[in-house]
Amino acid sequence: MVFNLRTFSSPESVENDPTPPKSFSLKELQRVTDNFSGNNYVGFFPCGKVYKGRLADGSLVAVFRASYVELGNKKSFETEVQVGSTVSTHPNVLRLRGFCRIKNELLGVYPLMINKTLYYHLVVRPDRSTRPLDWPTRKRIALGAARGLAHLHNQGNVKIMHRDICSSSIFLNEQFEAVIGNFWRALIMHDGNAKEGTIQWPRLKHPVRVSSSSQEEESADSDSYSLTYHLYEDVYVDTTYADGRDDFIAPEYLHTGKCTLRNDVHAFGKLLLELISGKPPAKLDALAYDENLSLEEWIGEFMNKNELGRLFDPNLQGNYVEEEEAEKVVRLALLCAHKDPSVRPEMSEVVEILESQFLQRDSSTRSSLSLSECESTTP
Repeated sequence: MVFNLRTFSSPESVENDPTPPKSFSLKELQRVTDNFSGNNYVGFFPCGKVYKGRLADGSLVAVFRASYVELGNKKSFETEVQVGSTVSTHPNVLRLRGFCRIKNELLGVYPLMINKTLYYHLVVRPDRSTRPLDWPTRKRIALGAARGLAHLHNQGNVKIMHRDICSSSIFLNEQFEAVIGNFWRALIMHDGNAKEGTIQWPRLKHPVRVSSSSQEEESADSDSYSLTYHLYEDVYVDTTYADGRDDFIAPEYLHTGKCTLRNDVHAFGKLLLELISGKPPAKLDALAYDENLSLEEWIGEFMNKNELGRLFDPNLQGNYVEEEEAEKVVRLALLCAHKDPSVRPEMSEVVEILESQFLQRDSSTRSSLSLSECESTTP
Protein backbone atom coordinates (compact mmCIF):
# COMPACT_ATOMS: atom_id res chain seq x y z
CA MET A 1 0.00 0.00 0.00
CA VAL A 2 1.11 3.52 -0.67
CA PHE A 3 -0.27 4.78 2.63
CA ASN A 4 -2.63 3.62 5.34
CA LEU A 5 -6.29 4.48 5.10
CA ARG A 6 -6.42 4.97 8.88
CA THR A 7 -4.12 7.99 8.66
CA PHE A 8 -6.80 10.02 6.86
CA SER A 9 -9.14 12.59 8.35
CA SER A 10 -11.77 14.83 6.83
CA PRO A 11 -10.45 17.82 4.86
CA GLU A 12 -9.99 21.09 6.67
CA SER A 13 -7.73 24.12 6.46
CA VAL A 14 -4.20 23.44 7.60
CA GLU A 15 -3.66 24.72 11.13
CA ASN A 16 -1.15 27.49 11.80
CA ASP A 17 -0.88 28.39 8.12
CA PRO A 18 0.53 31.95 8.10
CA THR A 19 -1.65 33.19 5.24
CA PRO A 20 -5.28 32.03 5.46
CA PRO A 21 -7.39 33.08 2.44
CA LYS A 22 -9.12 36.44 2.84
CA SER A 23 -12.79 37.07 2.09
CA PHE A 24 -12.91 39.98 -0.38
CA SER A 25 -15.95 42.07 -1.23
CA LEU A 26 -16.93 42.51 -4.86
CA LYS A 27 -16.24 46.23 -4.57
CA GLU A 28 -12.69 45.53 -3.44
CA LEU A 29 -12.03 43.32 -6.45
CA GLN A 30 -13.65 45.81 -8.80
CA ARG A 31 -11.25 48.41 -7.48
CA VAL A 32 -8.30 46.03 -7.77
CA THR A 33 -9.05 45.23 -11.44
CA ASP A 34 -10.34 48.69 -12.48
CA ASN A 35 -13.85 47.25 -12.67
CA PHE A 36 -12.61 44.22 -14.61
CA SER A 37 -11.29 46.41 -17.37
CA GLY A 38 -10.46 44.86 -20.73
CA ASN A 39 -6.98 46.32 -20.30
CA ASN A 40 -6.53 44.03 -17.31
CA TYR A 41 -7.84 40.89 -18.99
CA VAL A 42 -5.04 38.32 -19.18
CA GLY A 43 -6.77 35.13 -20.28
CA PHE A 44 -9.32 32.48 -19.48
CA PHE A 45 -9.55 29.25 -17.55
CA PRO A 46 -12.06 26.38 -17.76
CA CYS A 47 -14.54 28.14 -15.46
CA GLY A 48 -14.27 31.76 -16.58
CA LYS A 49 -11.95 34.72 -17.15
CA VAL A 50 -8.78 35.99 -15.47
CA TYR A 51 -7.88 39.62 -14.76
CA LYS A 52 -4.72 41.13 -13.32
CA GLY A 53 -4.79 43.68 -10.53
CA ARG A 54 -2.87 45.23 -7.65
CA LEU A 55 -3.86 44.93 -4.00
CA ALA A 56 -3.58 47.74 -1.48
CA ASP A 57 -0.26 46.33 -0.28
CA GLY A 58 1.13 46.72 -3.81
CA SER A 59 1.25 43.02 -4.68
CA LEU A 60 0.17 41.91 -8.14
CA VAL A 61 -2.64 39.36 -8.28
CA ALA A 62 -4.69 37.39 -10.77
CA VAL A 63 -8.44 37.47 -10.16
CA PHE A 64 -10.26 34.38 -11.46
CA ARG A 65 -13.91 35.20 -12.17
CA ALA A 66 -16.33 32.29 -12.63
CA SER A 67 -20.02 32.47 -13.49
CA TYR A 68 -22.68 30.25 -11.90
CA VAL A 69 -24.53 30.06 -15.22
CA GLU A 70 -23.51 26.42 -15.56
CA LEU A 71 -23.61 24.04 -12.60
CA GLY A 72 -20.27 22.60 -13.71
CA ASN A 73 -18.63 25.99 -13.34
CA LYS A 74 -19.88 26.31 -9.78
CA LYS A 75 -18.68 22.85 -8.77
CA SER A 76 -15.30 23.26 -10.51
CA PHE A 77 -14.54 26.64 -9.03
CA GLU A 78 -15.68 25.65 -5.57
CA THR A 79 -13.14 22.82 -5.88
CA GLU A 80 -10.50 25.46 -6.68
CA VAL A 81 -11.42 27.38 -3.55
CA GLN A 82 -11.60 24.28 -1.36
CA VAL A 83 -8.19 23.00 -2.45
CA GLY A 84 -6.69 26.48 -2.27
CA SER A 85 -7.96 26.78 1.30
CA THR A 86 -6.76 23.29 2.30
CA VAL A 87 -3.23 23.09 0.93
CA SER A 88 -0.48 24.48 3.12
CA THR A 89 1.91 27.10 1.81
CA HIS A 90 4.63 25.87 -0.53
CA PRO A 91 6.72 27.87 -3.06
CA ASN A 92 5.79 25.48 -5.88
CA VAL A 93 2.03 25.47 -5.28
CA LEU A 94 -0.26 28.35 -6.26
CA ARG A 95 -1.74 29.53 -2.98
CA LEU A 96 -5.22 31.07 -2.81
CA ARG A 97 -4.92 34.56 -1.36
CA GLY A 98 -8.63 35.17 -1.12
CA PHE A 99 -12.05 34.76 -2.64
CA CYS A 100 -15.41 36.43 -3.05
CA ARG A 101 -18.80 34.69 -3.11
CA ILE A 102 -21.82 36.52 -4.51
CA LYS A 103 -25.18 35.34 -5.77
CA ASN A 104 -24.20 34.42 -9.33
CA GLU A 105 -20.40 34.36 -9.25
CA LEU A 106 -17.31 33.08 -7.49
CA LEU A 107 -14.04 34.99 -7.62
CA GLY A 108 -10.63 33.74 -6.55
CA VAL A 109 -7.51 35.81 -5.93
CA TYR A 110 -4.06 34.32 -6.58
CA PRO A 111 -0.54 35.73 -6.92
CA LEU A 112 0.06 36.88 -10.49
CA MET A 113 2.45 34.63 -12.37
CA ILE A 114 4.46 37.08 -14.48
CA ASN A 115 5.82 34.50 -16.93
CA LYS A 116 2.48 32.84 -17.69
CA THR A 117 2.52 29.04 -18.09
CA LEU A 118 4.87 26.35 -19.31
CA TYR A 119 2.41 25.69 -22.14
CA TYR A 120 2.80 29.28 -23.29
CA HIS A 121 6.58 28.94 -23.58
CA LEU A 122 6.60 25.48 -25.16
CA VAL A 123 3.69 25.84 -27.58
CA VAL A 124 2.35 29.37 -27.95
CA ARG A 125 5.22 31.89 -27.85
CA PRO A 126 3.56 34.35 -30.28
CA ASP A 127 6.66 36.51 -30.20
CA ARG A 128 9.25 34.13 -31.63
CA SER A 129 11.98 36.60 -30.80
CA THR A 130 11.46 35.60 -27.16
CA ARG A 131 14.26 33.31 -26.09
CA PRO A 132 13.07 29.70 -25.67
CA LEU A 133 13.54 27.96 -22.35
CA ASP A 134 17.12 26.75 -21.96
CA TRP A 135 18.11 23.43 -20.40
CA PRO A 136 18.97 24.76 -16.89
CA THR A 137 15.58 26.50 -16.76
CA ARG A 138 13.77 23.33 -17.85
CA LYS A 139 15.57 21.35 -15.15
CA ARG A 140 14.54 23.93 -12.56
CA ILE A 141 10.93 23.75 -13.76
CA ALA A 142 10.95 19.94 -13.63
CA LEU A 143 12.28 19.89 -10.07
CA GLY A 144 9.89 22.63 -8.91
CA ALA A 145 6.87 20.88 -10.40
CA ALA A 146 7.93 17.60 -8.77
CA ARG A 147 8.32 19.30 -5.38
CA GLY A 148 4.94 20.98 -5.69
CA LEU A 149 3.17 17.76 -6.63
CA ALA A 150 4.91 15.84 -3.84
CA HIS A 151 3.68 18.52 -1.43
CA LEU A 152 0.09 18.07 -2.63
CA HIS A 153 0.38 14.32 -2.12
CA ASN A 154 1.63 14.73 1.45
CA GLN A 155 -0.73 17.13 3.24
CA GLY A 156 -0.60 15.28 6.52
CA ASN A 157 -3.99 13.69 7.10
CA VAL A 158 -5.28 14.38 3.60
CA LYS A 159 -3.86 13.80 0.13
CA ILE A 160 -4.63 16.08 -2.80
CA MET A 161 -4.83 14.45 -6.21
CA HIS A 162 -4.45 17.12 -8.89
CA ARG A 163 -5.80 15.14 -11.91
CA ASP A 164 -4.81 17.86 -14.39
CA ILE A 165 -1.00 17.92 -14.36
CA CYS A 166 0.06 19.26 -17.76
CA SER A 167 2.00 22.21 -19.16
CA SER A 168 -1.08 24.48 -18.85
CA SER A 169 -1.21 23.84 -15.10
CA ILE A 170 2.44 24.77 -14.51
CA PHE A 171 2.69 28.51 -13.94
CA LEU A 172 6.02 30.31 -14.00
CA ASN A 173 6.89 33.08 -11.57
CA GLU A 174 9.34 35.92 -12.07
CA GLN A 175 12.33 33.59 -11.61
CA PHE A 176 10.81 30.94 -13.94
CA GLU A 177 10.18 28.67 -10.96
CA ALA A 178 7.34 26.19 -11.46
CA VAL A 179 4.14 26.84 -9.51
CA ILE A 180 1.33 24.27 -9.78
CA GLY A 181 -2.17 25.68 -10.24
CA ASN A 182 -5.49 24.84 -11.92
CA PHE A 183 -7.11 22.81 -9.15
CA TRP A 184 -10.57 22.68 -10.69
CA ARG A 185 -10.27 18.93 -11.31
CA ALA A 186 -8.53 18.16 -8.03
CA LEU A 187 -9.74 15.63 -5.47
CA ILE A 188 -9.09 15.82 -1.74
CA MET A 189 -8.62 12.22 -0.60
CA HIS A 190 -9.76 11.61 2.97
CA ASP A 191 -11.40 8.91 5.07
CA GLY A 192 -14.82 9.79 3.74
CA ASN A 193 -14.10 8.99 0.09
CA ALA A 194 -11.01 6.77 0.05
CA LYS A 195 -11.13 2.98 -0.30
CA GLU A 196 -8.54 0.23 -0.17
CA GLY A 197 -8.72 -2.53 -2.71
CA THR A 198 -7.72 -4.10 -5.99
CA ILE A 199 -7.88 -2.16 -9.24
CA GLN A 200 -8.36 -4.43 -12.26
CA TRP A 201 -8.24 -3.45 -15.93
CA PRO A 202 -7.57 -5.31 -19.22
CA ARG A 203 -4.14 -5.66 -20.71
CA LEU A 204 -4.25 -4.06 -24.13
CA LYS A 205 -1.90 -4.79 -26.98
CA HIS A 206 -0.26 -1.79 -28.58
CA PRO A 207 -2.29 -1.14 -31.77
CA VAL A 208 -0.35 -1.39 -35.01
CA ARG A 209 -1.45 -0.64 -38.52
CA VAL A 210 -1.50 -3.66 -40.80
CA SER A 211 -1.70 -4.05 -44.54
CA SER A 212 -4.86 -5.44 -46.08
CA SER A 213 -3.03 -8.66 -47.04
CA SER A 214 -2.20 -9.40 -43.40
CA GLN A 215 -5.54 -8.45 -41.88
CA GLU A 216 -7.05 -11.91 -42.42
CA GLU A 217 -4.11 -13.63 -40.74
CA GLU A 218 -4.21 -11.20 -37.80
CA SER A 219 -7.94 -11.77 -37.44
CA ALA A 220 -7.35 -15.51 -37.14
CA ASP A 221 -4.66 -14.91 -34.53
CA SER A 222 -6.97 -12.70 -32.50
CA ASP A 223 -9.54 -15.49 -32.23
CA SER A 224 -7.14 -17.44 -30.03
CA TYR A 225 -6.14 -14.41 -27.96
CA SER A 226 -7.30 -14.67 -24.33
CA LEU A 227 -7.88 -11.46 -22.43
CA THR A 228 -5.78 -10.98 -19.31
CA TYR A 229 -5.90 -8.30 -16.64
CA HIS A 230 -3.62 -6.00 -14.66
CA LEU A 231 -4.13 -6.19 -10.90
CA TYR A 232 -2.98 -3.39 -8.62
CA GLU A 233 -3.52 -2.86 -4.88
CA ASP A 234 -3.79 0.72 -3.64
CA VAL A 235 -5.90 3.35 -1.90
CA TYR A 236 -8.17 5.09 -4.38
CA VAL A 237 -11.18 7.34 -4.87
CA ASP A 238 -13.85 5.90 -7.15
CA THR A 239 -14.99 8.72 -9.45
CA THR A 240 -17.09 6.38 -11.66
CA TYR A 241 -15.47 7.73 -14.79
CA ALA A 242 -12.05 9.22 -15.47
CA ASP A 243 -11.70 12.99 -15.51
CA GLY A 244 -8.63 14.63 -17.03
CA ARG A 245 -6.79 15.14 -20.28
CA ASP A 246 -6.78 12.02 -22.44
CA ASP A 247 -3.04 12.16 -23.15
CA PHE A 248 -2.17 12.36 -19.46
CA ILE A 249 -4.65 9.97 -17.78
CA ALA A 250 -3.12 6.75 -16.46
CA PRO A 251 -4.51 3.58 -18.08
CA GLU A 252 -5.83 2.09 -14.83
CA TYR A 253 -7.81 5.27 -14.09
CA LEU A 254 -9.05 5.54 -17.67
CA HIS A 255 -10.46 2.00 -17.63
CA THR A 256 -11.85 1.86 -14.08
CA GLY A 257 -12.59 5.38 -12.84
CA LYS A 258 -10.56 4.55 -9.72
CA CYS A 259 -8.06 7.32 -9.13
CA THR A 260 -4.87 6.96 -7.07
CA LEU A 261 -1.93 9.27 -6.49
CA ARG A 262 -0.08 7.28 -9.16
CA ASN A 263 -2.35 8.87 -11.77
CA ASP A 264 -0.61 12.19 -11.06
CA VAL A 265 2.78 10.48 -11.27
CA HIS A 266 1.85 9.15 -14.72
CA ALA A 267 0.86 12.66 -15.82
CA PHE A 268 4.12 14.06 -14.45
CA GLY A 269 6.04 11.58 -16.61
CA LYS A 270 4.17 12.81 -19.68
CA LEU A 271 4.83 16.41 -18.61
CA LEU A 272 8.54 15.67 -18.27
CA LEU A 273 8.63 14.26 -21.80
CA GLU A 274 6.90 17.41 -23.07
CA LEU A 275 9.42 19.59 -21.23
CA ILE A 276 12.26 17.62 -22.82
CA SER A 277 10.91 17.42 -26.36
CA GLY A 278 8.88 20.60 -26.65
CA LYS A 279 6.06 18.46 -28.06
CA PRO A 280 2.74 17.58 -26.39
CA PRO A 281 2.19 13.90 -25.53
CA ALA A 282 -0.34 13.46 -28.36
CA LYS A 283 2.30 14.50 -30.88
CA LEU A 284 4.88 12.12 -29.42
CA ASP A 285 2.36 9.27 -29.44
CA ALA A 286 1.54 10.03 -33.08
CA LEU A 287 5.21 9.98 -34.08
CA ALA A 288 5.63 6.60 -32.38
CA TYR A 289 2.44 5.28 -33.98
CA ASP A 290 3.74 6.24 -37.41
CA GLU A 291 6.58 3.78 -36.78
CA ASN A 292 4.20 1.08 -35.49
CA LEU A 293 5.77 1.40 -32.04
CA SER A 294 4.65 2.27 -28.56
CA LEU A 295 6.06 5.49 -27.15
CA GLU A 296 8.42 3.53 -24.90
CA GLU A 297 9.68 1.44 -27.83
CA TRP A 298 10.11 4.51 -30.02
CA ILE A 299 12.20 6.35 -27.43
CA GLY A 300 14.05 3.12 -26.62
CA GLU A 301 15.23 2.87 -30.22
CA PHE A 302 16.74 6.35 -29.97
CA MET A 303 18.62 5.24 -26.86
CA ASN A 304 19.83 2.01 -28.44
CA LYS A 305 21.12 3.88 -31.47
CA ASN A 306 22.70 6.70 -29.40
CA GLU A 307 20.35 9.13 -31.15
CA LEU A 308 18.52 10.48 -28.11
CA GLY A 309 19.16 14.02 -29.35
CA ARG A 310 16.38 13.45 -31.89
CA LEU A 311 13.88 13.45 -29.03
CA PHE A 312 14.97 16.77 -27.57
CA ASP A 313 13.40 20.11 -28.40
CA PRO A 314 15.21 21.60 -31.43
CA ASN A 315 15.07 24.97 -29.65
CA LEU A 316 17.68 23.64 -27.25
CA GLN A 317 20.10 23.36 -30.19
CA GLY A 318 21.82 20.45 -28.49
CA ASN A 319 22.63 22.49 -25.40
CA TYR A 320 21.66 20.10 -22.60
CA VAL A 321 24.99 19.69 -20.79
CA GLU A 322 25.74 16.01 -21.37
CA GLU A 323 23.90 13.11 -22.93
CA GLU A 324 24.23 10.93 -19.82
CA GLU A 325 22.26 13.44 -17.75
CA ALA A 326 19.68 13.85 -20.50
CA GLU A 327 19.21 10.10 -20.81
CA LYS A 328 18.62 9.73 -17.06
CA VAL A 329 15.90 12.39 -17.20
CA VAL A 330 14.24 10.60 -20.13
CA ARG A 331 14.39 7.28 -18.26
CA LEU A 332 12.80 8.89 -15.22
CA ALA A 333 10.01 10.29 -17.42
CA LEU A 334 9.35 6.81 -18.82
CA LEU A 335 9.39 5.30 -15.34
CA CYS A 336 6.80 7.81 -14.11
CA ALA A 337 4.62 7.27 -17.19
CA HIS A 338 4.90 3.48 -17.02
CA LYS A 339 1.67 1.62 -17.82
CA ASP A 340 2.07 -0.42 -14.62
CA PRO A 341 1.31 1.83 -11.61
CA SER A 342 3.22 -0.44 -9.23
CA VAL A 343 6.42 0.44 -11.12
CA ARG A 344 5.93 4.21 -10.87
CA PRO A 345 7.75 5.91 -7.99
CA GLU A 346 6.01 8.15 -5.50
CA MET A 347 6.47 11.87 -6.13
CA SER A 348 8.66 12.21 -3.03
CA GLU A 349 11.00 9.66 -4.63
CA VAL A 350 10.92 11.57 -7.93
CA VAL A 351 12.05 14.68 -6.04
CA GLU A 352 14.96 12.72 -4.52
CA ILE A 353 16.00 11.43 -7.95
CA LEU A 354 15.90 14.88 -9.54
CA GLU A 355 17.73 16.49 -6.62
CA SER A 356 20.39 13.79 -6.86
CA GLN A 357 20.70 14.34 -10.59
CA PHE A 358 20.48 18.13 -10.76
CA LEU A 359 21.82 19.20 -7.37
CA GLN A 360 24.28 16.34 -6.77
CA ARG A 361 22.53 15.38 -3.55
CA ASP A 362 22.66 11.84 -2.17
CA SER A 363 19.54 9.93 -3.13
CA SER A 364 17.84 7.21 -1.14
CA THR A 365 18.31 3.53 -1.94
CA ARG A 366 14.74 3.37 -3.21
CA SER A 367 15.31 6.25 -5.63
CA SER A 368 18.47 4.66 -6.99
CA LEU A 369 16.54 1.47 -7.58
CA SER A 370 13.91 3.44 -9.46
CA LEU A 371 16.42 4.50 -12.08
CA SER A 372 17.62 0.92 -12.38
CA GLU A 373 14.07 -0.29 -12.80
CA CYS A 374 13.53 2.27 -15.52
CA GLU A 375 16.55 0.99 -17.41
CA SER A 376 15.18 -2.54 -17.22
CA THR A 377 11.75 -1.52 -18.48
CA THR A 378 12.96 0.68 -21.34
CA PRO A 379 13.17 -1.18 -24.66
